[in-house]
Amino acid sequence: MSRLSSLAPATLGLLILVGCSSTPSIPPRGADVTDSHVASFRQKEDEQLLQKQVSPPLDAPLSLLEAPLPRYPSFLLNDTSSKARGDVTVSFEIMPSGLVGTVRVLSGTGDDALHKPAIDAVRRWRFAPLLRNGEPARLVLQHTFRMEPERVR
Repeated sequence: MSRLSSLAPATLGLLILVGCSSTPSIPPRGADVTDSHVASFRQKEDEQLLQKQVSPPLDAPLSLLEAPLPRYPSFLLNDTSSKARGDVTVSFEIMPSGLVGTVRVLSGTGDDALHKPAIDAVRRWRFAPLLRNGEPARLVLQHTFRMEPERVR
């Protein structure tokens, strides 16, 4: 008899549930973590933040299929001014097809060099098609990006 099968069935069920969390809360860490793991974690977090903005609810939860990050402008890497780093909040429309329509900056650093990458990234986001009460739906949501150079690992 294996060690697992000797445990009480309720305990075994608890062990299985504990090991199968559907909502990651701790970012992936360690030597085995790849860029893909980090991107997947970040995308899931973004999806959860966006889902909180959806009201009334959709027929199926909002599903973010692709979410490339903004690319920090290389010409700003050596700029230490406060305008070269900061938060950029964008408002964007998700069309019934799941493609992103209109995107605009709600607040930012005042520097278009940081606003443009945020807008360009959101325009490349893709969502699963949207339905509400069986009809095509569109949403207007917002998201804030922290615009700063990537840290060297």
